[in-house]
Amino acid sequence: MRKIRLQSRGKENLSDRFARELNAEQFAAATAPDGYSLILAGPGSGKTRVITYRTAYLIAKGVPAESILLVTFTRRAARELVSRLEHLVGPEASKVWAGTFHHIGNRIVRRSAEALGLESNFSILDGEDQEEFMRLAMDDAGMFGTGKLAPRPGTLLGLVSYAFNVERPTAEIVLERAPALAPIVETIERAAASYVDRKRKANCLDYDDLLAYWHRLHHELPEAGNAVAKSFRHVLIDETQDTNSIQMNIVERIAADGWGNLTAVGDDAQSIYGFRGANYANILGFLDRHAGANLFRLDLNYRSTPEIVAFTNASIARNSTGFPKDLRSARDSGAKPLVVVAADAAEEAEFVGQQIVEWHEQGVELSRLAVLYRNHHDGVLIQAELVSRGIPYTVRSGMRFFEQAHVKDVLAYLRLMSNPLDETAWRRLLLMLPGIGPAKTAALYAHLSSQEDPLAAAASREAMALVPAKGKGLYAGFVSDLRRIRSCRPETNPAQAMQLVLEGGYPALMKTRYERPENRMADLEQLVLLAGRYDALEKMLADLMLAGDLYGTDALAAAEDNEQVVLSSIHQAKGLEWSRVFVVRLVEDGFPNARALDEEGGEEEERRIFYVAVSRAMDELILTYPNLTSRGRGPIQVTRPSRFLQEVDPELTDQAAIEGSNDLAWTDRVPHP
Repeated sequence: MRKIRLQSRGKENLSDRFARELNAEQFAAATAPDGYSLILAGPGSGKTRVITYRTAYLIAKGVPAESILLVTFTRRAARELVSRLEHLVGPEASKVWAGTFHHIGNRIVRRSAEALGLESNFSILDGEDQEEFMRLAMDDAGMFGTGKLAPRPGTLLGLVSYAFNVERPTAEIVLERAPALAPIVETIERAAASYVDRKRKANCLDYDDLLAYWHRLHHELPEAGNAVAKSFRHVLIDETQDTNSIQMNIVERIAADGWGNLTAVGDDAQSIYGFRGANYANILGFLDRHAGANLFRLDLNYRSTPEIVAFTNASIARNSTGFPKDLRSARDSGAKPLVVVAADAAEEAEFVGQQIVEWHEQGVELSRLAVLYRNHHDGVLIQAELVSRGIPYTVRSGMRFFEQAHVKDVLAYLRLMSNPLDETAWRRLLLMLPGIGPAKTAALYAHLSSQEDPLAAAASREAMALVPAKGKGLYAGFVSDLRRIRSCRPETNPAQAMQLVLEGGYPALMKTRYERPENRMADLEQLVLLAGRYDALEKMLADLMLAGDLYGTDALAAAEDNEQVVLSSIHQAKGLEWSRVFVVRLVEDGFPNARALDEEGGEEEERRIFYVAVSRAMDELILTYPNLTSRGRGPIQVTRPSRFLQEVDPELTDQAAIEGSNDLAWTDRVPHP
């Protein structure tokens, strides 16, 4: 290793820490020269450490921290990187532009709002807001009242968003992904256009808009775009394999128009988000797009035993695309992965439950155990089994904190304080009031949005005249609440504003609308505590609206008991690790997913999903499948073991079959399928 003279926070300098904490591969990547670099980081190879040290190295070399752009795919990853960086370089860490694409896009678009023709106080729509806008847009396009069943707003949003992220026409995507909607494709295009128009008039942007305007800044507004590009001397992008075309185009354009320094980090074998528009070619073709780029490989795995690493290597070997894989383990030898054959899905679930009990009795914490599956419904029987045994568990899916109705209600009050034209916030709050239905809400919003000060206009005689007699009392109370909230200067005091919401008429409304209002009130009290961390309402709302990340991590997730087994889809498990891991229901048509096999490159992506699953295990890996299966009331069918099991040399695994579901006895070995 070449000696570097770098100062660090505290007594020890960075030179010593680099030498002590990085292996040769990591050191080479962290201290790469300026220019373009691709860092291929295998599972458990210290990717986060390398990114952190790379950033610290740049700062120590004299690169201003505020000129470093570090793009991640989750808020959790950004916070972890900044926290680690702070231990290396001190307060400078907070100056780095670190965050998700949407988080960074929000900051840049607000700063460049005037050049982009936007108001800087625009609201950010979450998923439910988007559905409401799309429902209205579908009505504009004449999709309701025709006697025909209209598609769900969420369906159209998914098609429109996917088309944007893969940069293809909406009509083309509709025909490809939802051919049943082909007869109304022109109507869908009109609805999509109305959706865009409604967002613009309401001064609202959705997540895709944050990328679209950021992209436009660099491609249509050269003066403003170049200024942004020149402000970032170095761009680092994490999880490059998960980027879509728009995202990769943005960061490559910043590097090209700026200082020519781009470090892309990722693992092509963990590219598993094609269904969301991720472009596998972004990482696969990086070296072709940037001739002379440096290539670094992090192949030393600190997570898993040699036996699990050997299986991991073999699991991806059949893929014809991708960089060659030769992971090595830094750990001592352990048990081979175990392939378990059950009679049926119920017996498979029983085995999982029994094995969890045995491991726990041996002293293994439940939080160090995970059950992973390709399809969410594959976890249902296992959930039932864990319930019957009294084993606590958490499912990494379902409704997130900020998607809950009562949380969104309270945030709607604050959104009006920030953006009085926010139509979805007005609709959400007005529709809660008895006697005010969709028609009256539309009339009220039309009146308020036409006034210079919509919040003040809400108390006018004209507005009150639009409210039905039976709703006037509660409407007057609602207007009074808005006045009180506005009077506390919410733009710099969001916690006080939120507290005033809870002291007003909302709790009484909540009790009439939702079950378990006491639990919901406790949630909202925690939300007030979170708001106390902010001194700017705009920043708080942006953070909370962007709280839903690609990999499902929430900023305000409730603290969970550590003694819980994790049940998770493999996509949700990406980036995580556990001591002992089950991968269940490994049968053909299930894993690989039958529908995925019909898509171009589908089998290879499914194999990458399997690679992600098996590489989550640190100490033990158990792979299970049932011999028989059925779908609901359908006939019982004999399964075929997943091709991903059959492809791997049987010498890399131990195999066992359950002899009886009651005693769960084992044969020593059975022939590998």
